[in-house]
Amino acid sequence: MDMKTSSLHEQTSLSTRLLKTLCSDSSLQSLVAIGYELLQNPFSIMDLRANVLAITGESPVEDDPVWNETVHTEGNSLQTFSYYVDNKLIEKIAESDYPFFWSDAYSKYPRIIGKIMIDGKHIAHIIICAHQRDFKEGDLDVASLLCQAVSIELQKNKYVIYSRELSHEAFLYDLLEGTPKNLKHMDEQLKQLSSTLKGILCVITIDISNWDRTTSTLPYLKDELELHLSQAKGVIHNRKIVLIASFENAKHFFATELEGLRQFILAYNLEAGISRPFYHLKELRYFYLESIEALKIGKLIHTDRSIFQYEDYVIFHLIINFTRDNEDLYSLYKLIHPGIIKLLDYDKQNKSEYAYSLYTYIFNFKNTTSSAASLNIHRNSFFNRMEKIEKLTNMDLNHSDTLHYLYFSFKILELLNISMPRI
Repeated sequence: MDMKTSSLHEQTSLSTRLLKTLCSDSSLQSLVAIGYELLQNPFSIMDLRANVLAITGESPVEDDPVWNETVHTEGNSLQTFSYYVDNKLIEKIAESDYPFFWSDAYSKYPRIIGKIMIDGKHIAHIIICAHQRDFKEGDLDVASLLCQAVSIELQKNKYVIYSRELSHEAFLYDLLEGTPKNLKHMDEQLKQLSSTLKGILCVITIDISNWDRTTSTLPYLKDELELHLSQAKGVIHNRKIVLIASFENAKHFFATELEGLRQFILAYNLEAGISRPFYHLKELRYFYLESIEALKIGKLIHTDRSIFQYEDYVIFHLIINFTRDNEDLYSLYKLIHPGIIKLLDYDKQNKSEYAYSLYTYIFNFKNTTSSAASLNIHRNSFFNRMEKIEKLTNMDLNHSDTLHYLYFSFKILELLNISMPRI
């Protein structure tokens, strides 16, 4: 029997064994066992998030840092993943329709890497490590057959390895769209998902417009974001990452957990809109739209920030909704209290800061001591300034409706990015 005939016989034998395994009550680990026997080398099956779906355990590889990391953490760190992105491995996997040989300085042993496809989509890959013996050309054919078998196994069992996670993501996606596909089982799905979350919820929508896509894949980035919150579920929706964060103490969450997320967001050039807290998952779409508004308005007003909380922009949202579609926002200028307009004109002509002084007074809840300190002037000087303001504008600053109108007017100025003269 020549080498070509022998190779063909081995492939036919492998195909038969794989087919029998797939037709039986098999598992992903059963396929791994067959693959290990034929390849005589350890290998792993990893999804696009760099999480291990299955791995051979018969052959410990103690002198290869990447394999050790895979075994001990059941995945790859962001540092490792970024290394392979930088070295074009992720790109090569995406472009290759057939398994290929790979070597790099980060790993001691060469690899064979093959892509696993379902319905034309790349969902995972096989990574074989040449630890026990050197590779031969026939190993690429074996890897190809294994990739096909794994694809069938995942489809046959409807992703049993991580079906709960995927079904949660699909259900969250439907909730965000406002169109759950299975209304009959909606309450049951809500109950199951809610049981994995804490009592208070909020939506964090991550804008990835400025994210450097060469650093990682989108699913991997989503998982990294989830890790920065103690209890959260994420889904990729409309080219954004949507996190449903949950917590028991809102004050602790916004002061502590959110700070860690903020550092990650800054490091990866992301932006986030955060909804107000809520309690019922079925209201997810409403609060998701709040997080979208927070992103939109926050980026318009506060270009120096990366996280925008909707509660800081409620009034701005109301103001914007007052305008008609396509109407120039500057038409809002006519809604500003006439007294403020007069102060702005006076300040411009006289190089004073009466408008800003009034703003400081309003936003310090009419506390003269705090206002004077903010303006870095003596308290008596501040009293004199307020008397001048009342005389110029003929406003009664002791009237609650006037104070509300002034507060509203200053918010319009902020929205329109109209600055007040400072001395």
